[in-house]
Amino acid sequence: MSTYILVVDDEPDVEHLFRQQFRHDIHSERFVIEFANSAPEALERAKTIADPSLILMLSDINMPGMSGLEMLPKVTAARPNVP
Repeated sequence: MSTYILVVDDEPDVEHLFRQQFRHDIHSERFVIEFANSAPEALERAKTIADPSLILMLSDINMPGMSGLEMLPKVTAARPNVP
């Protein structure tokens, strides 16, 4: 089973950096990494991802609209099983 990771960052280069850094893990299906460009988008994805292997969210703190710190309790309410 793959480890599902949701990365939240408003900087477009972050996705490229993660995909490059973890390319072997992604290719071997050790990790499934998805990206959201904002906290609201991440909240929607966290609610709709049916896969129980979503075990990790990595988030930027400073983002326009809603910060990563403001998003945290909302994600915890929607997905209490995600650490």
